[in-house]
Amino acid sequence: MRTRPTTPTPSELREVILDAAEQCLIELGYSTRLHAVIAERAGLSRPTLYKHVGDQSAILEALFQREISRFFVVLDPVLRGRQSQLQVRFVDAIVFAVQYARGHRLLQKGLRDDPEVVLPWFTVKAKPMIELGAQLLTPHFERLFTPEQLSGVSPAAISEWAFRIIGSLVITEGIVDTSDERALREFVRSLLSIAFMPQPDVHIP
Repeated sequence: MRTRPTTPTPSELREVILDAAEQCLIELGYSTRLHAVIAERAGLSRPTLYKHVGDQSAILEALFQREISRFFVVLDPVLRGRQSQLQVRFVDAIVFAVQYARGHRLLQKGLRDDPEVVLPWFTVKAKPMIELGAQLLTPHFERLFTPEQLSGVSPAAISEWAFRIIGSLVITEGIVDTSDERALREFVRSLLSIAFMPQPDVHIP
C-alpha cells in the first residue's frame, strides 16, 4: 500500500525557499531577480514564494536573519568554553565570529560583489541584528559576569559593543590582517585590555 506524500508545512516550505535563495545568491549575485530562479530551482510557483517569504527584499532579510541565528548556534559552545578568564573568553568569541564571517560564502559574496546590499545590515539596518544578538547573548553575559559587574552596564550594551567590534573587523580593512588568526587575536586582546582596565581614581581639586 502506497503512502501519500506528505504536504510540506509552511515552515518547511520557507526553508526550501531560503535554501534555494542562498544558492542562487552565491552563484548569481545579489542583483539577480530572485523569484524566477528560486521558483525554478525549488520547483515552486512564484505566488508560493510571495506567500511564504515575500518580495526580494523580504527574502534577503529572511536569509540574513536565518544566518545570524545559525551563527549564534555555533557561537554558543565558544561562549560555554572551559576557559575561566572572562577576557580570554571574549577574545575567543570575537576571533571566532570574525573568522566565521570570513569563511561565510554568502556574506563574502555580497561584500565582494554587492556591498551596497550587504553593508547596510552592518550599519544603518543593523538594529535588528543588534537586538537579536542582545536577546541571545544576555543569558551568557548574566552567567559570565557577577551581579556587581553587571550593576554598571547592561548585557544589551555589552552585546552591542561586541557587535560593533566584530562588524568593523568584518567589513573594513585596517592595520590588522584578519585572515591571520594570531595577529587578529593579539589585536582583539589589545582592544579588550582597554575595556577591562580598572578605572583610575579621579581626584577633583
